[in-house]
Amino acid sequence: MVLLLAVLLSQAVGAQGVYGDVNGDSEVDIADVNEVINVILGYTEPVPPPDEPESDTIPVTVFDTELSPRHYYRIPAIVELHDGRLLAMADDRHSSDADIGGNKGIDIVGRVSADGGKTWGETFMIANGTTFSNGFTNSHGDAAAVADHETGRLLIMCASGTQGFLSSTLQNPLRVGRYMSEDDGQTWSEEDVTNDIYGIFAECPEVNSLFFSSGRICQSRRIKVGDYYRIYSAVDGPMGVGCLVLYSDDFGLTWQALGGPQVRPTITPWGDEAKIEELPDGNVLLSCRSKQTGTSGRLFNIYNYFTASWGEMAVSNDAEQGTYSEDCSCNGEVLIVPVVRTSDGRSMHLALQTVPRGKGRQLVSIYYKPLLDGSDYDEPSDFSLGWQRYQVTDNYSAYSTMIATTGGGIAFFHEDCNDNNSTSAYDLLFQQLTIDRITNGKYTAIK
Repeated sequence: MVLLLAVLLSQAVGAQGVYGDVNGDSEVDIADVNEVINVILGYTEPVPPPDEPESDTIPVTVFDTELSPRHYYRIPAIVELHDGRLLAMADDRHSSDADIGGNKGIDIVGRVSADGGKTWGETFMIANGTTFSNGFTNSHGDAAAVADHETGRLLIMCASGTQGFLSSTLQNPLRVGRYMSEDDGQTWSEEDVTNDIYGIFAECPEVNSLFFSSGRICQSRRIKVGDYYRIYSAVDGPMGVGCLVLYSDDFGLTWQALGGPQVRPTITPWGDEAKIEELPDGNVLLSCRSKQTGTSGRLFNIYNYFTASWGEMAVSNDAEQGTYSEDCSCNGEVLIVPVVRTSDGRSMHLALQTVPRGKGRQLVSIYYKPLLDGSDYDEPSDFSLGWQRYQVTDNYSAYSTMIATTGGGIAFFHEDCNDNNSTSAYDLLFQQLTIDRITNGKYTAIK
């Protein structure tokens, strides 16, 4: 082999060498020898990751709150339809920014984009709140949404009725709605599933109020039972219970408690609204907002399928390495995507967590954490450290959600005081971001 290298080098560097400038870099050197050896040995370079999609970093206003007629939009949710279009959803709150119980006639509305979020179609009704009704149909809000990987079927779980979360009782609860669509959201079926969902906790009378956490319902890419891949969602329970985690193997027709109805994944009284994501090994990650603003970070826990149990909750509140948020209790979104590390071309996963970083709900940011192997997420405490940050907005800003699109981008949708300084008058803004931009070139997406 040494003799072969010497011969090839002498042939490459000669002015009239046999090989000359093989690699086309205008120089005749050892790199040309390597190119020849690769051909002889049948070596091929690794295929580089796909190019990142174009990033439109200018936010687009999808739902514009108007103060004069007191017309408020809140609570973003977004899904990618089967044909690649985006469906954005929000609460349409007509008289104030108050939640169900303090407001009447809340609707869930949608808009569709066919160009990756640059422009949006007309606003249309998904769940129509009827102001003068005293029952389930009065209001609908806090949409938790998912589009099935294979069929494109759409599911929304939402809060409904007139009873507020804090005043909910088993006799008169905050109600639960289920909306489904088979035609990309053009038409929807409606069902009151309050008794079914509260019935999961029939042996737990302390669960007297709950609602599905808004934003993204997680769908597994590993576990399939029957016709559908499993879906997961967190529900917020009352003080003393915290958040609870449900799963469904029939795309939302029936639900069960992950780990059992008696399980409490977060230490009370901290547990609040939460989001779910599937870890690379198939276990389930819980990312929870805290009821205690002083915790200044997300609460993480992991359900391990091997032990059939939840771990020990960890608080990610380190100002340098955690998902730090200064005295601000607000929900966000968690997402894990496959990436390539640009420094060495290594394939791995990247965890993303959105949260308002600034005091009093401002500076919505995306935290990111590389997941090189299982040691980065074996335990909740492992997952709680090692985060870096990309700031999305300088404004007062609150709820946010995001999904990974089939094109390799991150469809990011959040509440922002875009054109005013009122924290009760959020516009809902959309951006198409890239992993490259979020991480300042450290990682790039794998489609």
